[in-house]
Amino acid sequence: MIKYVDDVLSGKIIAGKKIKQACQRFKHDLERSKNDDFPYYYDEKMAQKACQFVQMLPLTDGGKFHLAEYQEWIVSELYGWRVKETGERRYTQGMVSMARKSGKTYLAASLAAIGLMMENKPAKNRQVLFVSNALKQAKLGYDMLSSSLRQVQKTSRLVRHRVKVQKERITDLPTDSFATALASDTNTLDGYAGTTIILDEYAAAKDRKVYDVLKSGQAQEPNSLLLIISTSGLDLNVPMYAEYKMLSDVLAGKKQADRYFIAIWELDDRKEVTNPKTWIKANPIFEIPAIKKRMQPKIQDDVDLGIAQDDLVPVLTKNFNMWLQAADNSYISVNDWDKTLIDAPDTTGKDVYIGVDTSSTNDLTAVSWIVPIDGRFYVDSHSWVGTKYGLDRKIKLDGFNYRVGEKRGECSITTLDSGVIDLDDVFTYLQNVIRQNHWNVKAICYDPWNFNNILAKCERELPDIPLIEVRQGTLTLNVPTREFRDNLFQKKIIHDDNQLLRYSMINARIKEDNNGWQLQKRSRNSNSRIDPAAALMNAYVFARTYFTDQEKSKTLNDFYSSPEFLQ
Repeated sequence: MIKYVDDVLSGKIIAGKKIKQACQRFKHDLERSKNDDFPYYYDEKMAQKACQFVQMLPLTDGGKFHLAEYQEWIVSELYGWRVKETGERRYTQGMVSMARKSGKTYLAASLAAIGLMMENKPAKNRQVLFVSNALKQAKLGYDMLSSSLRQVQKTSRLVRHRVKVQKERITDLPTDSFATALASDTNTLDGYAGTTIILDEYAAAKDRKVYDVLKSGQAQEPNSLLLIISTSGLDLNVPMYAEYKMLSDVLAGKKQADRYFIAIWELDDRKEVTNPKTWIKANPIFEIPAIKKRMQPKIQDDVDLGIAQDDLVPVLTKNFNMWLQAADNSYISVNDWDKTLIDAPDTTGKDVYIGVDTSSTNDLTAVSWIVPIDGRFYVDSHSWVGTKYGLDRKIKLDGFNYRVGEKRGECSITTLDSGVIDLDDVFTYLQNVIRQNHWNVKAICYDPWNFNNILAKCERELPDIPLIEVRQGTLTLNVPTREFRDNLFQKKIIHDDNQLLRYSMINARIKEDNNGWQLQKRSRNSNSRIDPAAALMNAYVFARTYFTDQEKSKTLNDFYSSPEFLQ
């Protein structure tokens, strides 16, 4: 039915794990479509019509456009799948992600052409939008569509009278539909109701505001599509990476999103960078021999240079579409952190070490805790967010949506008119979480900066809990910082899906001096927050010996109760 799907699943075309899963998803959905309870069907004639329409558009150099197999698959999926009840498009959202120079712009122009001239729901006033962070990027697909249509106008009287091509807008005159390119400005986008939206290079977006504005504009458009077309990036605290992680779970069968099309081309392992045979996993356009012959030597040069400079991260990201952190001094990679994710265990009545890191005006205040369980340390955290300079501004600068974090129970946003963090609220939370979980708190380990208010309350209200000051600096933190990471690598550190704690661990960098390591932000002026990680490290300074101390205690107890001692 779709040649690319068959060629991938048969192994004729080398593909990565996520593309194989996406092809299996198509096959599985075909079977599901035979059942009445599955609300979608695949219209092969509609898929073929869309592919034929696209191939009628010439390339910018005047040549004939032939869809590669992977491009035909994308077009067929997006326009072949329909809603049984209405005949409208099944997919209202989508992500197509691949390495740069893999034909994303041609694809964007093709899909825009279908949305402008071939779709008929709605029959009038369809809006086709090319959107990107920079207008220059958004214009690439728009200009390609303009060029193709101008060429068609020269040979087709029908198209010449039907389509008006201008510098800023292409209009389908019979339906009053139009296509245009827009930059990511929420004020400008707010008035649009796009029926087909191509969101280009979404990896550069620092928040979801533009995405949310575009999606809300489609609320009254049941046949609409919002499609992300982008390569990966070097910042893992961005909305596209969160979307990528969610969609990875969909492909793996862990989550469901039946109206979301997913096509992610990437290497399965960074070691594959040295094996050119696998590069097609991230560069699907390599299925075209002439393009592969032209591109592969250039990519090889980039790989060789990256190896020589001992910095393959940019190459892996742009040439092979892998999400990686840019900094060489990152404390923990997102992949290593995610490998130790578990469902939150029951910590009722457990021994617990608590770490506290209080904030300056614009940082976070964080309480993190470590629970020894079955030879491993389970870690979690809660933070407080100040709003002195405005919450929206802080969300934008920090790159974390604290409103969503509060809904998830990961943080509390201050309610004080001043916008500063209420330290009384921090203590109340600390007191309640200990009592509600019946924790046996072995120690509250704190950075002394700005802790006096909470310290006094702890001494009065929690007199049985040891309060231990953690001297800040590499002399104290070097061994715990190194050991924590080593234990994470060995999966002795485990955690649940606390996104704010994850965000802080990814942000943490290694600061090194003559005495060793400690954690620091990306840079002195950076807005990346590491306070939950810092609080966690304060707790780990004293939690780290828990299991060895327990073993020593058990050994001594066994000895003192043994016949040898009693004799």
